[in-house]
Amino acid sequence: MLWTPIEVGRLQQLGRYELLRRIAVGGMAEIFVARETGLAGFERPAIVKKILPSFAEDEKFVTLFLDEARVAAHLAHPNIVHIYELGLEEGSYYIAMELVRGCDLQTLLTAVPGPMPLPLDEAVHVVTEVLEGLHYAHTLRGPQGAPLGIVHRDIAPKNVLVSLEGAVKLVDFGIAKARIKMSVTAPGLVMGTYGYMSPEQATAQVVDHRTDVFAAGAMLYRMTTGQDAYQGSEIIDIIDVAQRGAFERPRSVRPSLPEPLEQVILTAMSLDVEERFPTAAHMRRELQMVARELGLEG
Repeated sequence: MLWTPIEVGRLQQLGRYELLRRIAVGGMAEIFVARETGLAGFERPAIVKKILPSFAEDEKFVTLFLDEARVAAHLAHPNIVHIYELGLEEGSYYIAMELVRGCDLQTLLTAVPGPMPLPLDEAVHVVTEVLEGLHYAHTLRGPQGAPLGIVHRDIAPKNVLVSLEGAVKLVDFGIAKARIKMSVTAPGLVMGTYGYMSPEQATAQVVDHRTDVFAAGAMLYRMTTGQDAYQGSEIIDIIDVAQRGAFERPRSVRPSLPEPLEQVILTAMSLDVEERFPTAAHMRRELQMVARELGLEG
């Protein structure tokens, strides 16, 4: 299932980018499929994320938007969407980035008819690729060799893109924790996707890279059981479950799930931060080893 285009109404030009169609609009920004043009007939497809005019003068949001570009500009990895440039046109900022022909994981999961989850080998593939991108971001150093301290903080199916060729890429470092950011999250302010937050993030505590490990485990839970780990009819109920780290064991939801795969999920989603995989790389290696044992590798 691909993006459903929303007509722009008339073509717009942002710097070198011609906006072809709008594919999404949120509370504060809109996203377009675009075409970059240059000399001698040069063309390159792109995605352009543009601040909505009504928020162009909102200092807090503009700072958050610029932080996303500032963090993403340091990232160059096959499992992370590449940022081309940050631009300013007619008083409105925009970010131009790589176009991934496919869909986000949330759309893919929703498109699967009925309650059946993805095949285990596909679920394992997606999560191992996400972990590869996370390990790169978590361990990235700046030009002077100092760790950048990047933590995504919003690892969820909506922020994982899957291409038609099967490539997996992380997107949206808008609320990432990093030393190169200008904004600082206010104490007590919870930001992220409620269904995939670690307990420490849901309770607005200080987080490190292990909050992303937890979220990767929560995504694996969703893909292998067919339901989110956090259940609740209202957001307040989901937050309460997240804060307590209370969720049904994966094999209680799907008894046929192999026990070693359940153990990977439970370790990643441990309430005690110290009992989780210490790094995304550790979780990736364990998941690959389990996949080999279960014959889930292609």
